[in-house]
Amino acid sequence: MSNHYSHDSNGGGDDGEHDPFVAAYRDWEFSARQHRSINDEFAKKFQELYTKCHNLENEFEEQKQTVKLWQQQGRRMERELTFYKSAAENGAFAFVIVDGDGAVFDEEMIALGEEGGKKAAHELHRRLKQYITDACDLHNIDNIFVHIVLNVQGLSSALVQSGTLPTADYGAVTKFGRGFCRAQPLFSFTDVGGGKEQADHKVRKLFELMEKNIQCKFLALAGCHDNGYATFLESYRNNPKVHLLETTPAAADFRSCNFDRFSIPSVFRSEPVPSKPGLTKPVSNKLATATTQAMITAPSPKPPSPTLSTVLRPKGVNVGSKVPESSTKSSDAGSNGGNSYAAVGKSASSQSFSIAPTKKKAAQQPFALFNRDDERVDAPLPKADPQVVKRMDEQAKANGANFCNRYHLSNGGTGCKAGDSCTYYHSETKLSKAEILALRHKTRKIVCNNGSYCEDPSCNLGHHCQSPVGCYFGNDCRFVGFHGMDIAPTLKIYEDGTREVIST
Repeated sequence: MSNHYSHDSNGGGDDGEHDPFVAAYRDWEFSARQHRSINDEFAKKFQELYTKCHNLENEFEEQKQTVKLWQQQGRRMERELTFYKSAAENGAFAFVIVDGDGAVFDEEMIALGEEGGKKAAHELHRRLKQYITDACDLHNIDNIFVHIVLNVQGLSSALVQSGTLPTADYGAVTKFGRGFCRAQPLFSFTDVGGGKEQADHKVRKLFELMEKNIQCKFLALAGCHDNGYATFLESYRNNPKVHLLETTPAAADFRSCNFDRFSIPSVFRSEPVPSKPGLTKPVSNKLATATTQAMITAPSPKPPSPTLSTVLRPKGVNVGSKVPESSTKSSDAGSNGGNSYAAVGKSASSQSFSIAPTKKKAAQQPFALFNRDDERVDAPLPKADPQVVKRMDEQAKANGANFCNRYHLSNGGTGCKAGDSCTYYHSETKLSKAEILALRHKTRKIVCNNGSYCEDPSCNLGHHCQSPVGCYFGNDCRFVGFHGMDIAPTLKIYEDGTREVIST
């Protein structure tokens, strides 16, 4: 029986391998291992996706903040653009540049002096406004600037000597210009004096400046008499705001220019100033000077009357007073010398010096200095006392405001228009000369808005770098745009318009 029992036991062991329960367990175990493997893989993938999602979420937040910032900046820039567009439209103006050496005003108006200048200014403004509105369809332009650039002495000589001007008054053009400026506040009359191409240089600089100004919607040039302007205007042929104010018949080179043209014959001469027959050298409105007068040999009209001599009297001789004997002899010599332009020219030459202010008067007037390129030059200042500068700086800090330049550097404080509402310091006591000098030095470091074009003799601001060559500050200098400028003065222009050439 024991053997049978052992057999059964062995047989039972062999049969356990095929037991359904064991097979099922083994299947379950295999399935569990697969399940754990899948779980592990799932967990791994989940962790990867979670990390990726978290990174994307962070990137999204960053992008969200960036978009918000860009939207804010975009709205700010849109507001600024709207503001500047509005400012450009509301501040739109027209600018007309006239080369007065060739584009000459009507001689009848010039002969009327100041009244003629006023009449010409009003008529010119009316005609320009009409053309700008009707022909150019610019209805929002209320400010019209007109800048006349010419050689007053040369034009006066040409008009008188050619017999074009109905009067022999050499000061008629100056009086005309004075009335012209007074009639319209935005009209100016600039005498550049003698010298080749002086007017051309200033005209071109003004034109270049206004062509780049976005507020300047209309830009006209009166210079069709000079072929040089045709070449200059070639690079602006595609600018629709550029127009030509035609006075005399256009020079040959202007035939290829496709700019819109207009004319105002009621204000300007339609023909060049004629040359008087018998001239050794034809008198032109650019080259007529006192030297040209001495070359004239043709018969002249009747010598100037005593009334004219009174008008062109030397300084210090009052109207109705006795003319000095030397002046009388000069007049008599002109009469006895025969009817010739040479005699009249000689007499006119001496008289032209007599109407200029004397040195004594000029020294009492404010003046502005200019270099050979008609650029404003600052007069040198004596060295300021460092102790005074330090004391004024401390006083400004104590007062909580800087000294008012316009108040302290003007006569009687009339330069400051703000009065009691001025945010700068108005000292109750008058500044000393040393303090005034120190304040001038500080003011000279402020760049004038008009730069080298400033013509105001009372302007105390800076107009160029004091070391235009080899400046220590380099590109950080406030006056970096004026580096390389010639600061040697060659011309003085006094407050009354008198010009004095500085010998070099």
